[in-house]
Amino acid sequence: MRCQQCQIQVCTKCIISGRHKNHDFLDIADEPQDESTINTSRGADGEIPPSETLANDPIIIQEFDSNNTDLDRICVCGPDEVWTSFMYESIISCMDFTGKVRDTFKIPSDEYAADISVKSEDELYFCDWKEKTINKYNKRDKSIEMVIRFEEWTPRAICVASPDAISVCITCSYNDELCKIIQYKAGRIQREIQDDGDGNALFPYKGGDIFLAENGNGDICVSLPANRSVEVVNRDGIFRFSYHGNHDVRSCQEFAPHGIATDRLHQILVADSDSGCIDCVSVDGSFIMTICCDLVDPRTLQINAQNDYLYAGEFSTGKIKIIKYMA
Repeated sequence: MRCQQCQIQVCTKCIISGRHKNHDFLDIADEPQDESTINTSRGADGEIPPSETLANDPIIIQEFDSNNTDLDRICVCGPDEVWTSFMYESIISCMDFTGKVRDTFKIPSDEYAADISVKSEDELYFCDWKEKTINKYNKRDKSIEMVIRFEEWTPRAICVASPDAISVCITCSYNDELCKIIQYKAGRIQREIQDDGDGNALFPYKGGDIFLAENGNGDICVSLPANRSVEVVNRDGIFRFSYHGNHDVRSCQEFAPHGIATDRLHQILVADSDSGCIDCVSVDGSFIMTICCDLVDPRTLQINAQNDYLYAGEFSTGKIKIIKYMA
């Protein structure tokens, strides 16, 4: 469905939520399309644009309980397994879709992980903010190996984009406002991203959690909940855009971004914990649609690249919901 007043695509949940009260809606299938419209809507290479691959009504196809509340981070690590990390808990667990724990380990510092990211089905990276380290857990031999140690910086978020490429978002321990991203390639620092050409901070940090994702086009996407914004730079660290939510569909609620993920269409998915929805944004920062599927306090997101399903972890309930949002 499309809201005629807001001129955006919406799902059934958004309509009945009252966010588009007294608005008119048109079924996308009923919209007139002449031949010229169809031809110009496709790229030169014939690819179908993102708007034609999104489902009109995203649905939850499965959900399961992580058996705990304060669910902070999740990572897809297999066809039917996810890693889970909880706020204020030093235990990280791998569980299946029934909630059965298949593997678990304890963080050596006895603190919770600031973030987790999967390298392969057998290897999980995690940020130990207390010890200021990035560590790797090997599922096969149950070993924990320290990969990176920082001195005056604290790791807050991590993204393993490929087997030998790691991006880490860190904040300064002696100046809380300093925040930067270090990219590693084959264990060596490849790039540091902190300021623009004029010395302005690209990631103005105001405290709290940070969520990080790397897009398929090389863009780095940083969700800063305390700033109520998502900041995006390109692979060279050049500022691209800031996203502050879509106010046409948000009603009176402020944007509360948390978990962030990207899909094969280079779309950016952002969990808005206050509204209980997920914003879908184009690679250029344009709002596409809001996904509202009976979510409660969504905090962490992951895309399963095998089937394009979106995994949403709820902080207050501890539930993990698998959403089909592509047609």
